[in-house]
This record gives sequence, C-alpha cells and structure tokens, in this order.
Amino acid sequence: MATFWAVVSASALHGIGSVATGMPLAPDVARRLLLADRSRELSDILNEARNHLDSLVQLDEVEPLIASISTYVPCSSWTQVLLRDHIVVGLCADFLDEVEPHLGKEFTPPSGTYGPWLGRGTGTRVRWDEELRAQLQAESDDRSADSVFARKLVGEMLSVVQRLAAVHADLTSALTGTSGGELDDLAAINEVLAAVLSKHDERVAGLGLEP
Repeated sequence: MATFWAVVSASALHGIGSVATGMPLAPDVARRLLLADRSRELSDILNEARNHLDSLVQLDEVEPLIASISTYVPCSSWTQVLLRDHIVVGLCADFLDEVEPHLGKEFTPPSGTYGPWLGRGTGTRVRWDEELRAQLQAESDDRSADSVFARKLVGEMLSVVQRLAAVHADLTSALTGTSGGELDDLAAINEVLAAVLSKHDERVAGLGLEP
C-alpha cells in the first residue's frame, strides 16, 4: 500500500537528516563514522521503500508530518542523538511486531522480515547502543534533560501516528486487521500503541531514564 511505503520512505529520509545534524555533536572521528554507518543503513531502507511508490504524491502527503518530529524535538547533545535513534528504532520494532501478523506480502521487504531494517543483530546497532549506554553512564549524576527529551520525542511520535491513523483509515485497517469501521480501526490502533508504549517505558527505565 502506497501510504505505508510513503511513511517508511519519509521516516528513513528524516532519519538520515537527523543523523546528519548529529555530526557536529559527535565528539570525535570514531563517533562520526558511527553516524555514517547508520546513515548508510537508513539510505538502504529509503532506496527500497521509494521503489514501492508510483509517484512522490504519497510522499508529499505524509512527509511534513514526519518532518515535524525533528522540528519540534531537536537534539542538543551527542547523547540525545544516540537516544533519538535508539527510541525510534525501538518503537518501530515493537509496532511492527504488533502488526506484522496482519500484513500481506505487499507490506514486506524483499528479505521477508523487517529485522535487517531495524538493525537487529548488526554491528552498527550493537555499537550504537553500547555508545548510548556509555554516555548515559557518564551522565549518571543528572539525566533529567535526557528523560525530558525522550518523553517529548515519544509524545510527538505518538501524535503523528494518531494523525496518520485518523486520516488514512485504509492503512489503519490493514495494519490492525480490523474491518468494522473507522471507530473500530482507531480503537485497534490505540491498543497497539498502548502495547508499544508499555514496552518503551520498560526499555527507557532500563537505561536509567524516567519514562
């Protein structure tokens, strides 16, 4: 479905942008190379997803919403650059785990799984998350700014998902496997989001941050 791939394309596009804006905040060359490796992964996702679009019309419809996340919740430190991607990947992974049983082949990457897209088990993901934990450990005396950043980021992402769900009822039905009408679709997607947020809270608490 075009809207699904447009959302994936826009997310990858702005993921690349967020990585690029993190370059000046990276403390050394090794960390900048980590950003470059992550950017390459996001570029691969973008290249695959955009192949499913007939035109840029669908992308034009959803891109401003996705772009608003970085606009309203910018990163102000190296830790937040790392934290942003960690949170986004975690939320996307949990969301896809919830809806994947309902998705047909038209929603699935060529590999048959979203695992490679999410970087599960890859060297880049492992290095990224190790670096994040090291930075948070170094800031153990005061992580309040990072906790606030995480809450704002998740709040903005949730708002965007809810707006997309309300506007694109056909996509919501496909993701949730419901066909009882708009209200049932929205109720189902809200149940999915509740499950995703519960896992997110556990993950953030595991980092020593306040959910």
